[in-house]
Amino acid sequence: MTEKNGFEKLEGSGIDEKFASIGISPGEQIDILEIQRLSRRYGFRAVVYFEEEMARAGDLAADEKEYANVPETERPFVSVDDFLKFAREYDPYSFDIRLKELPIMIEVVGVGETAGTPYMTGLMPFLDELDTFEEPEVMG
Repeated sequence: MTEKNGFEKLEGSGIDEKFASIGISPGEQIDILEIQRLSRRYGFRAVVYFEEEMARAGDLAADEKEYANVPETERPFVSVDDFLKFAREYDPYSFDIRLKELPIMIEVVGVGETAGTPYMTGLMPFLDELDTFEEPEVMG
């Protein structure tokens, strides 16, 4: 599904410019499903943080090293793919319905490259910002 070398073919001379060419720049708000689609298409890693201070510190490699022995479900950050996988397993019926009604908008906080792989980091909205994320009404 990932286009081989898709990221390298993007317009721009550096990581920042290549991400910007597909609408991913720090400060932008992007639907989590769009981030997943773009990461699969262009072959970059997408990680979301749950803690603002940690997200803004912007050191993914150091964070991954620090939390290497912590199960991914207990880390203050997770890949977009794994977050969506966990959420769908937890709520297989209504999670996708909710995402259509109320997309989860991720704030892009950084872009970079580690071990030759481009990545973007984002901040998950706080739970109080998702207060309308309730059970959808199901017609019976």
